[in-house]
Amino acid sequence: MAKGRTITYEGPFGIQIISVLAKFSQDNIDATDQVRGKFYKIFIELAQNVALYSFDRVVLSNGTSIGQGKVYVTEEQQKIHCTTINEIQKDHAPILDANCADINQSSIFALRTKKKKLHRQAEFKDTGAHIGLIMISIYSGNTLEYEIITDETTNKMYFKILATIHKVNFDKK
Repeated sequence: MAKGRTITYEGPFGIQIISVLAKFSQDNIDATDQVRGKFYKIFIELAQNVALYSFDRVVLSNGTSIGQGKVYVTEEQQKIHCTTINEIQKDHAPILDANCADINQSSIFALRTKKKKLHRQAEFKDTGAHIGLIMISIYSGNTLEYEIITDETTNKMYFKILATIHKVNFDKK
């Protein structure tokens, strides 16, 4: 992928599509193997969030459904941006906002502790999206850039999240 170029996809986030996009993007980023590995993990976490939690669903022939959304991957000279946007239920907006704000205010140590705690709770309640957001912050070493967007014409709400991976390692927080 040439620097300054963006790869985009909009539609259903099936496992085959996620895998092909992740592998293509990873193979075409001009970065070290470590940076490409971080990118791949972040891309998968972001795409899984869309596939599992997007309110906009596509029903497959086997009766299951997958989420729809958008993904953008942009490579710059010193960093890579990976962004997803998907529709959310209105009552999920304050939860996502609180979770992202909490993640952004936490140290790496605190995030790892939260992740372990949530893994233990996972059998009792759905904590998958929160764990994924924590992992994105840990993998990227950066805060989450996110936005809850309300489309005034359709009255739908969207969750936009951007993860930045620096090609040169910087300490988080």
